[in-house]
Formats: sequence, C-alpha cells, structure tokens
Amino acid sequence: MSMSNNPGHFFQTETALANAKRRAAKSSNRNGSPITLDSKLLSIIPDLNSPMCVYIAESCGITRRVDLESGDKSYIYKGHTAPVTSLALNAAQGILFTGSWDKTINAYSTETRQKLRTFAAHSDFVKSLLFLPSPKHEGGLLFSGSSDASVIIWDAGTGQKLSTLKGHNRAVGALAVDPVASNSETAIIYSGGSERDIKRWEIPYANVSAATESRESIAEHDTSVNTIRFQGEDADMWTASADNTARRIDIRTEVKEDDASRSDTVLKHPDYVNDVVVEPRGRWVITACRDEKVRVWDISVTSQILTWYQTGELYHIYDGHIEEVTGLAIVGKGEMVASISIDRTVRKWPLRAVDMKKAVEEKKRQEQGIKEEPVQERQEGLLTEEEERELAELMDDDD
Repeated sequence: MSMSNNPGHFFQTETALANAKRRAAKSSNRNGSPITLDSKLLSIIPDLNSPMCVYIAESCGITRRVDLESGDKSYIYKGHTAPVTSLALNAAQGILFTGSWDKTINAYSTETRQKLRTFAAHSDFVKSLLFLPSPKHEGGLLFSGSSDASVIIWDAGTGQKLSTLKGHNRAVGALAVDPVASNSETAIIYSGGSERDIKRWEIPYANVSAATESRESIAEHDTSVNTIRFQGEDADMWTASADNTARRIDIRTEVKEDDASRSDTVLKHPDYVNDVVVEPRGRWVITACRDEKVRVWDISVTSQILTWYQTGELYHIYDGHIEEVTGLAIVGKGEMVASISIDRTVRKWPLRAVDMKKAVEEKKRQEQGIKEEPVQERQEGLLTEEEERELAELMDDDD
C-alpha cells in the first residue's frame, strides 16, 4: 500500500493552511536579493577580512562562505555529521571555528578549507562559540557553550581543554565578551541560554582555570536568552529573547535596589526575537524575529510613556523571508545588514539613511497600491516639448 506525501491529503488546521498559502504567495519575491543555499540556515558571522562576505552555518552539516555581491557560494567547509549551529572566527590567523549538534567543534583554514583540528567538545549539542585573542595564548582562546549546560574554555591554537565553567542549569546558547570591562590581564565574558539568567565570568589570561563567576547574574528577560552582543558606539549590551523583546541592558551603572531593572531600552515584538545587531554609528538597531520580519529601530528617537524604560522608534520592516529569521550580520562597512532564515536564503538590506528613506517610501506606495510609473527613456534625436518650443522661438527670431 503506497503512502502519500502530499500535505493536502492530510488534516490541516486553518492556521496551517493560511500560512502555507501566504508563504507560497511570498516565495517568488526578490526582496533583499536572496541567495538560496542547500538547507536551513542557523548561524551567520561577517568575514572581517572581506566586507561583503559572510560565513553561514547550515542544517545539512556544512558551513559556507558567501559573497553577497557576486553571489558566489562555492567555498564550503565540510566535516560535521549533524547541523552546524554556531560559528566563530580568528580573522588575524584565518581560522574558522564551527560548532555542531554532533557535539564537536572543527577548526578550518579559511583559505584552503582544510580541517585543522577537531575539538572533542561536549556531552551534548554545541550551541554557541566565542573566539578571543589572548596575550598568553598564541592561538587565542575559544569558548564553547552547550546543551550540557557548561561552557568550556579551549586553547584555540592547540585544542587543549583549559577549563570548564559551570553555573547554568540549561543549554548555553549565547556568549559574548565585554570589550569595555576587559583588560590585558582579565577577560569579562557573559553567557546565556535556555533560562532567563545571564552569567558574568572573570577569566584571568595567565590562569584560565582560576575563572570565577560573579555572584549576581542578570535576569532582565522572562525566558530564554537567544543572543548577547556588545555593539554600538559605546559597546552597550544588547540581548534578544524568546520573551518577544530585544533589550539594551545597562551593566555599567550600579543598581542600588534589588528589584531595580537594568533594561533602559526595550523593543517589543509579536514573536520570539532570535538576534539583534547594532550598526557601528549606533543609530540603527536591527532585530530578527520568528515572524519572518527584519526590523530596523531608530534608537536616536525614544519615547517613555508610563514605563520605566525607553523604546526606540520602529523605523522600517524589511519583509522578504518566508520562514523564521534566524540570524543577522552587519556587512558592507556598516552600510548593510545580512539576514538568514529557515527558508534557506540569505538576504541583504541597506542601512544608509538615504537608502532607508527610499525603502520606507516604497513600502508606503506598495501598501497604498500605488505603482511607480516607469521612467520612459528619451529616444535619441527626439526633442522634448520645451526644446521644440525653444527651437521654434529661435527660428522666429531668424525670420
């Protein structure tokens, strides 16, 4: 007896049918100049040596280097046996690190694509990576977070395990270094994941095994923390969460009251927020949401109405993906943002003020059903009405 794979032959809810119809209608859109890859896209980082290139982790177990200008996607890094979930880059030495559900980390030469070493990492999925240059370790330090609730610190150059940080109760899916609080002797690292608490760690370069956890954790979100970043002109802490918000958390000011919030800016969304990035000048904050949208917020314009926090102005929504948006990367010397999705595409969106204004105006026209009149090219040898009038006046003068 044959089995049907046609979803139309099975019971589906009205919501599922509506979503399928909507996605089918959107599937042919070219918004963001999509480049289609082989499988679901799970993580993205910029190539710091090439402004318009990115590294993308795929669910089929490979990582690609994609040129967003030419569309070239031929640089492939293979070696994992399960989805690749996380990426980190040692740009100075040209080494790419990839973490996977196969519980390992691979290191590759970015140029030759040769696998340099494998870190037999965790007892469960690897979910986050962070590379950090170190004055005491020639190859730098590599931090890995896992579903086994631990963070392991590695000598990135040799693959030696140096220390294990334990303090989380659930998976660790986000890692970041605080560039302001860190110095030549100690790195300040933050970790978060499938719980609301964000942990702070002090890592002495000279003795990594002596790393300590700060007594107070940060608990600003209601549930899982998907991303932690230090970005913008002042290297502020920005976070994205499954509680439908992205937040700027003030970690520089001492909190005097136990229940006082550190969130000074809260950006509310209709669904989970998977990622947040800030363009270098600090005006635009860009968020990736499970609702398929890429949102651009203007935090130079804030409002504070009957709340203890500020909220930036939602300036524009880039709409093109047909599935959940999973990651973001600032590219093109800060003038563009790249987004990836479960829909297998990577897209790029402008961030320059003049381009953003055009995008906003175009979306308004689309929403109002106004079609932009095509500009007719002037045929060579033909005069405009004004030129014909001027010519006629000259002919009259000659008479």
